[in-house]
Amino acid sequence: MPVMDAEQRRKIEDALLRKAEEAIRRMRREAETAAPDHIDSLAMALAELLKAKEFPSLRAAEFRGTIRAIQCGAYQRSVDSLLVQAERCGHGGDDKGRNALLTQAKDHFGKALRFGADDEFRHGVERRVQATLMTSKDGVDDRTKQAAKRKLEQHDTGPKPPGGVERRRAIRYRDPALVVEVEGRRCETLNWSMHGLLVDLPPESFAHAIGDRLRLELRCAEAPGAGGRQIAHAVRLDPDRHAVALSFPDISTVVLALMHALKERGVKPEPER
Repeated sequence: MPVMDAEQRRKIEDALLRKAEEAIRRMRREAETAAPDHIDSLAMALAELLKAKEFPSLRAAEFRGTIRAIQCGAYQRSVDSLLVQAERCGHGGDDKGRNALLTQAKDHFGKALRFGADDEFRHGVERRVQATLMTSKDGVDDRTKQAAKRKLEQHDTGPKPPGGVERRRAIRYRDPALVVEVEGRRCETLNWSMHGLLVDLPPESFAHAIGDRLRLELRCAEAPGAGGRQIAHAVRLDPDRHAVALSFPDISTVVLALMHALKERGVKPEPER
């Protein structure tokens, strides 16, 4: 058997890397809409490619980390979607449909954790499941509201605004800042989480009322290519910080994708103290 020279080996490595990079691009693209099991099948095919003896070992390790992050994001998005559907079933009085969706969400939740989902995601899902289980067509009962309130306070990490209109439901990050396009106006975040943003918009120049629905575009300079569109509601004006607080209707899959992209690039967001 002839010995492979350095040039031949380099060409084979380059070809393998191109195939792997294209596979990753396809996974990212399809993970936005495809079912997680489809993403798993793409991941398995790419994993086989990485086993080739000519594939550079260090790059193979990088690709495996990226694959896990994409699979994690796919399962997190699926959990969020399933919980939204389960909540609707609960409000509609369809307990059987709600329970079936919660069972599927539980399975996908476990897989998301195995692929690296963090405690912030876990706490958020646990609260939503608890509320969904106690929701009927008459709404959420007082016992559930009080239990959710106690659990929220256990994980609250910062001061409350006057009147308690906005409450912290998750860790807020200060750095890196996210770039936010608010209906044509560009600004940056003072802090952000999976549940909302505090953006550097002076309240006196903010042309919307509390409760208004806004369309956002979220980006981050440290994670080029990641980000996307997000719906939010204005919840508080903060004249002391010259800022506006915005809240997402559900856990933001756009912010989740940004967090995964930052993790892939070795950027660890800095929590707000």
